[in-house]
Amino acid sequence: MVIQDIDTGGPDRPRYQQIYAMLRERISSGAYPIGSNLPTEVEFCDEFNVSRYTVREALRRLVDQGMLARRQGSGSEIIATEPHRNFVHQVRSLADLFQYALDTHLDIRAIRKIRLPAKIATAVGGEAGSQWLEIKSVRRTHKNGEPICVTHSYIPDRLAGIEPDIPDCVGPLYALLEERSGETITNASQEIGAEPMTKAIANALGREPRAVALRLLRRYSSRKGTLIASFNWHPGDSFTYSMELQRNPSH
Repeated sequence: MVIQDIDTGGPDRPRYQQIYAMLRERISSGAYPIGSNLPTEVEFCDEFNVSRYTVREALRRLVDQGMLARRQGSGSEIIATEPHRNFVHQVRSLADLFQYALDTHLDIRAIRKIRLPAKIATAVGGEAGSQWLEIKSVRRTHKNGEPICVTHSYIPDRLAGIEPDIPDCVGPLYALLEERSGETITNASQEIGAEPMTKAIANALGREPRAVALRLLRRYSSRKGTLIASFNWHPGDSFTYSMELQRNPSH
């Protein structure tokens, strides 16, 4: 394959931006077609003579623009030839959710113990009035980047000892909880709906109050009950949730 690259903006431009520009042009030109996987990070490190950190920063920008989906253990798949205005979140497995957590940044705003209100208790699988840990955060494209969603997470009191580890968590909280508690996740459920944003959520997302949000409720459970349940509010005008399901070949 012969690949021709574009002008990357000169030697004064940061190296990751030069690599991002080259990869974006390769994708747009069809050198890397939709549905195919990019070469590995190691191959790009050899090609451009840079560190994996530099390559990952270039790839992250392609993910942010909706051109690339990074899948744990499966490489980086081309999903669009041009940048999207929307943030596109593709999910085919728990591994995709894990990669999503690694490719984005969780900006934690508050952690506190609360007594569950009845409405929240029903949604998260707890008892009204029981004590849980509440975590309020904003997920961003990267540190100090654009907000993707506002998240309110709830952890039952039996797992509240994990609180000191939450601010330094790398990856999804459900994985940290599973590791520290020794409880294996047996069920993961998700509900998707739409509702008006509250003033606090709208402010965090840079939207007008009462603008429509896409609300995702994810709940991870073990045999002992809920490990963590999270409400995620995404701007309805700039977020796309893509899910691919495969039929069991035995049916």
